[in-house]
Amino acid sequence: AGFDVNPTLWDFYATGEAASYRKTTPDVYGQGEYAVNEVPLAVYTDAVIDSFAAYADAAVVVIGRSGGETGDLPAVPGASGVTYLQLTADERDMIELACEHFGTVVVVLNTQNPLEGGFLEEYAIDAALWAGAFGQIGATAVGEVLAGQVNPSGALVDTYAYDSTSAPAMANFGSYQITNVEVGTPEIPMGGSYIAYSEGIYVGYRYYETRYEDVVTGRDGVGAFDYAAEVQFPFGHGLSYTDFEWGEADLSESDEAYEVAITVTNTGAVAGKDIVQVYLQSPYTDYDREHGIEKAAVELAGYAKTGLLEPGAKETVTVSVPKELLKTYDADGEGTYVLDAGDYYLAAGQDAHAAVNNILAAKGFSESDGMDDAAAPALAHKVTVADFDAETYAVSPVTGNEIANQFTDVDLKTWDADFVYLSRSDWTGTWPGVYADGAWAAPEEFVKALELTVPEDPDAEVPEYGVTSEEFGELNAAMMRDLEYDNPAWEALLDQASLDDLEQLVRIGGYATRRVDSIQLPATTDTDGPQGFSAGLVGGSPGFGYSPAIVLASSWNDSLAEDMGKAIGEESLQLGTTGWYAPAMNIHRTPYSGRNFEYYSEDGLLSGKMSAAIIRGAQDKGVIVFAKHFAVNDQETNRMAGSMLASEQAVREIYLKPFELSVREGGALGMMAAMNRIGPLWVGAHPGLMTGTLRGEWGFTGVVITDQASFSVFSYEDMRMGLAAGTDLWLNTDAELWKLSDADMTATVQANIRRAAHNTAYAVVHSNAMNGLSPGARIEAVTPPWRWWLITANVVLGALALAGLAWTTTKLIRQRRGRAEAAA
Repeated sequence: AGFDVNPTLWDFYATGEAASYRKTTPDVYGQGEYAVNEVPLAVYTDAVIDSFAAYADAAVVVIGRSGGETGDLPAVPGASGVTYLQLTADERDMIELACEHFGTVVVVLNTQNPLEGGFLEEYAIDAALWAGAFGQIGATAVGEVLAGQVNPSGALVDTYAYDSTSAPAMANFGSYQITNVEVGTPEIPMGGSYIAYSEGIYVGYRYYETRYEDVVTGRDGVGAFDYAAEVQFPFGHGLSYTDFEWGEADLSESDEAYEVAITVTNTGAVAGKDIVQVYLQSPYTDYDREHGIEKAAVELAGYAKTGLLEPGAKETVTVSVPKELLKTYDADGEGTYVLDAGDYYLAAGQDAHAAVNNILAAKGFSESDGMDDAAAPALAHKVTVADFDAETYAVSPVTGNEIANQFTDVDLKTWDADFVYLSRSDWTGTWPGVYADGAWAAPEEFVKALELTVPEDPDAEVPEYGVTSEEFGELNAAMMRDLEYDNPAWEALLDQASLDDLEQLVRIGGYATRRVDSIQLPATTDTDGPQGFSAGLVGGSPGFGYSPAIVLASSWNDSLAEDMGKAIGEESLQLGTTGWYAPAMNIHRTPYSGRNFEYYSEDGLLSGKMSAAIIRGAQDKGVIVFAKHFAVNDQETNRMAGSMLASEQAVREIYLKPFELSVREGGALGMMAAMNRIGPLWVGAHPGLMTGTLRGEWGFTGVVITDQASFSVFSYEDMRMGLAAGTDLWLNTDAELWKLSDADMTATVQANIRRAAHNTAYAVVHSNAMNGLSPGARIEAVTPPWRWWLITANVVLGALALAGLAWTTTKLIRQRRGRAEAAA
């Protein structure tokens, strides 16, 4: 970007006394530790400190943190005396050193989890840039932003609290054990841990902003809560090198949506972009309190980003808010989605906190009531619903199926009648503690439900095999491209295959799907990597390394996300890779999840909008996405087989929201089942999730793959249970693993294999694996010349190796004989 940097300091960090100080992280197996390892003040030599004088105009101080798979970030003080998201003493010394010697101090946060940022106010720091992580070339943007060549226009996707452990979810984050479960038996091969999502829907800003509103409005039981002391940067916060002015919010209504239009004017001196965020507030009624329904003060309802506005330029942006967003899930009363009677508010705001204040102002509250901002009531509109409605949203708008409770077994209240989730009706009285003190003696019914069971359908029939349809004649996969999922020709096509064909297609699906010659279904190559195609696990050529999901989400730019998806699709064509184990879209339930960098946000709607955009772009080029990790997989500790327990409202409105939007708006053709359990069942074996919700409510017609299943340790991901629930493909590379005996291959299992093969084939037929295949083409197994050359080379090298071994052995024998004769 044109800056001159201090070569003495550069060499000090790169090759000098400081070179050995580097962050450490656990490996993929959880070995190792998260440690900052900042250079101690005593290591800075006099020569290094003396070199500051020539560069004293400005210092750039980088604060870094890492994340990773398998291990969560340390949320309790360790040897450093602080948690991983707090500054260490060595970092504080470094900042003090910079402030002492430099005229301007800029902090760059190379962090993805929300670091405690109070230090930005404690020291003479002039500016801070959150950069997240960079991907392959994103670091160049840091210099461009610092130089003013690029005007940043992003916004935070998480709440930045002064105390990163203050979120209610932190009460139940870690490793907790079920005390009366014998793990490692054939019945319960793995598991025995649990997490209680005691906070209910109050994740991230839904907690902080709701409790703030309740303080202002004087709700009983709100307790001692000072928003200004709790939250440093609200969800949606972002600064720019220019200023923007918003006109009043104009609200219009159609049959299906509300449209919020706002004119944005750049009133500053440089070009820039702005984000219009629209939030929804729903009434919190007596019916809600009676039936355990919770309502946040605001929830993100939509957003739009302007184009690049030159100084003085303006643009009117419109945010569409589907009326369906007004619904809420009522598990206890109607057992479906309901629409409460009462006053709803749609409010625009620069962030979630501004939106709350705009709503409060529209209601007549002011700073005299405890508001921390005078706000803009003209940016909020009230919409009144006259009558309680338990019918409109009780039916899926996609499939027409009735919507009913699917996650009763996930709800902790099912297993503990005295349990209470966090409620805004009494913040202090329902504030969560560690459930069962971290050692839960579960009811025997729950323990029994943890056991592997084999569902059998008495009405199941053995499918046809190796039969050509009289009606359709001989079919092949290429003929199915334009046919709907439920077209009878699919059954005729699958009738041509053998049981062995279909069983192997379903059972051996790790990083590839198998070719099925009997139906001319091509094989695919599938690759991991939410930041792009990776070569780390199975080799092959890697694709481009994109910025991680949290950085993309911070752009609040759906078009940019779709462009990334299209770029992934182009790489798919170049690399010969069809399946992409991505995007990843679990929720930032706490700041300390090790994999938050790989996921978008603490908010389900933003996560879902971003995911849907990427999916649209990638599938436009024929990629099969496998959206992951489906679902309620929001920490790394005990992610394998741990039981996640949450209310049905929270499951649906928070944790499933990104996946729902990925299907309904993105058209996802693939899902990846997570490793965890929800309630007592592995998610891939949960029929309410895999069939009742995913297919019955959202209309999904694609393929569900397991997460890693190539090793016997994953035996809790039982194939028979998973098939019965609606899982289709096992991420397995072992040709013998999961193979069923003839006795196990019942009519039920065979029918489920047939359905799973249909789902897998449907996704493949709609992918770029079909490129170049016409209905008249045939797939033939051929050995290309390069493979013959490789085989020949291997034979020759093998022969040479054997000859060398024989020569060496003969020589050694002769030497030993010679020594023996000499000794004699």
